[in-house]
Amino acid sequence: MNKKLWYIQQLDLFKGLAKEKLQKIESLFAMKEYCKKEVIFEPGDKDKVFIVKTGQVELYQITPSGKKVIIERLLPGSFFGDLGTEGDSELFVEATTDSYVCSLNKDKFFSMVSQYPELSEKLMKQLFNRLTQVEKRMSSVASDSAFQRIIKLLLNLGKKKAHDSMEVSEKFTHEELSQMLGISRQTVTTLINQLEKKGLITRSGKSIQFDPTKLRQFSTS
Repeated sequence: MNKKLWYIQQLDLFKGLAKEKLQKIESLFAMKEYCKKEVIFEPGDKDKVFIVKTGQVELYQITPSGKKVIIERLLPGSFFGDLGTEGDSELFVEATTDSYVCSLNKDKFFSMVSQYPELSEKLMKQLFNRLTQVEKRMSSVASDSAFQRIIKLLLNLGKKKAHDSMEVSEKFTHEELSQMLGISRQTVTTLINQLEKKGLITRSGKSIQFDPTKLRQFSTS
């Protein structure tokens, strides 16, 4: 089995497809390795859809004042690029680790998806879930206190570890968290320290663990 086909088989979107369908899909994609900090997509780029195969990429915008605002981070299986929105995109996409990313012409991508109804359903669910999460975070940035914002961000980023525990295991720096929240790095450091002193989170190296039930109690206070 070739390397590209193996990667495609691992993605949730394509799991369950027959081998002959996977081979047809694999032949459509071009795969490229991007180094950490390399820009993959920028404003003005059109006509391509990208899928993260391995690694991690970051979607962000630059404000008129030159400030970087992180919109979201995408893990393997996620899509980005020209998905049919009107007007020019203002997004930059950058690899945050060495990453393999596949690309396909937008028209060919949607033609492919239309041929397989099971892909259409999975794609719509992924895009809807991502949109919901981003909208929740943007709403929090606009209306919540800094304390509420960081709690909601941790709940959003956290992955279930046990029945009563969640963990943020990705190595987010305080600067990156500040760019997601629209507050200063110093404020993020202060808030993280406060949460730890209150016993709402524990830290182990770069990871943060917490009880989501306890943390949610403070998300609206």
